Amino acid sequence: MSEPAADAPPAKRTLKERLSSHMAEYGKVAVYTYLVLSLCTIAGFSIAIGMGVEPSSATGVLGVIGAGWIAAKATLPIRILITFGITPVIAAVVRRRKPAKPKNDDDDDDDE
Repeated sequence: MSEPAADAPPAKRTLKERLSSHMAEYGKVAVYTYLVLSLCTIAGFSIAIGMGVEPSSATGVLGVIGAGWIAAKATLPIRILITFGITPVIAAVVRRRKPAKPKNDDDDDDDE
């Protein structure tokens, strides 16, 4: 007897559905954006930690980089949100800067 209202708002999409549609729309740009953001975060934390610690050997340097990686892992949820936010902007810039593909006109062939 109870019918759903025709004006009912659509159900909120799950995170998996939103991620799938984001990847379908932006693809490689989203992946590259995330990777660059991750590398910058690791480098930033490593530099910040390294400024406070003076490693005396290669193992010490690797320890600083490892500590930077661990600190960057703590920021994973924030980096994902930032990636979702800036990917559309970066994709627009990439599409604008990408050269147009030349048309294949058979009329221009003078090799006969």
